[in-house]
Amino acid sequence: MIHEDRNQTPIVLNLSYKCIVGSYYALLTLFLINGLTAFEKFSLAVPVIWLLQSAPLLGFERAIRKKNTQQLIWLSLVVLLYFMHGVLVAFDPVRRVAGFAELGLSILLFCALLLYLRKNQKLSMQSTTSP
Repeated sequence: MIHEDRNQTPIVLNLSYKCIVGSYYALLTLFLINGLTAFEKFSLAVPVIWLLQSAPLLGFERAIRKKNTQQLIWLSLVVLLYFMHGVLVAFDPVRRVAGFAELGLSILLFCALLLYLRKNQKLSMQSTTSP
């Protein structure tokens, strides 16, 4: 049974990492779409709104690329702020779809981060204990 878990761990690790990357960039794209649809005409406010919404996420781009475990732990905490924001936006009848999209993406990102971090921890513990 332990042998089967060792074979599945890299597969789960790879799949969860792909979910992290996909949901991370999907959240950034969602904020860009929200910023573009906030005004009838494009103005300087659109990139400013996008930057303000995305700034906490943009700081973790290098951590995701390099798979830095400690920074990914911090990202999982930051994602909870986006979850709370998504809940607030989902209660606004005008922006309900955007709120549910943000909720779904933040839940996916959070769960993928937890799965990745847990499997990475198990893999590192197995490599240190096995000869």
